[in-house]
This record gives sequence, structure tokens and C-alpha cells, in this order.
Amino acid sequence: MNKLLSWLAIVFGLIYFIYETWYHISYEQSTLALTADYISVFLLFTAGIVNLKSKNGIGLLCGAWGYTFCIMYRAYIWRMEAIWAKELPNYEFLQVKVLILALLVSFPAFIISFVKSFPKKNT
Repeated sequence: MNKLLSWLAIVFGLIYFIYETWYHISYEQSTLALTADYISVFLLFTAGIVNLKSKNGIGLLCGAWGYTFCIMYRAYIWRMEAIWAKELPNYEFLQVKVLILALLVSFPAFIISFVKSFPKKNT
């Protein structure tokens, strides 16, 4: 399961990087917002690679998935609030769908890596 979570982090990070770069170029997202997303990408790549090389990297993976989930959740909530206020631009409705998919991947990955990060009892 650790290797699956690691590969998932690397692949998710690559897709996230490509999509976020495209969004930044297409819709003139602020550099500050892009930086927060790139931190998430960096954490996913780093944690995924470290965890593939060492069995002790599950805590890093947990942190990367947790940060990624929080960034995605905040972006989703911001858009939902704009929908409720009828202020969301039409092109952002695609982002809501993408964020729902991203939340469905990142939250279970975070929970699984969180549970796996607890120390094992030596008996």
C-alpha cells in the first residue's frame, strides 16, 4: 500500500502541476495562489520519491496528502461560496468538477497515509 500511495502522489503531483500551470496561464491566477499549489506539488513529488526509497517516509506522505487535501478543499469551498452568491464565472464550473475529483483522491490518500503513519507495536 505504501508504494501505491507513493506512485499515486507522484502521478497526482504531475497532473496537478500540468493542470495548475495551464490554469495559471489561461486565467491569470495570482502568483501567490500558484505558489501554494506548487508547494503541494513539491511535497507530493518529494514524499512519493522518499517513500519509494525508504519505508520510513510514510509520515512525509501523510503531510503531503494532508496539505494537498487542505489546498483543494479551500479552493472548492471558495468556489461553492461564489456559486451560492451567484458570482462564479462560467469557466470556473469546470474547476468545481476537477476539485471534486481531486478531493475524492486526496482525502482517502490522506486518511490511509495518516493511519499507516502511526508507530507499530513491537511485541
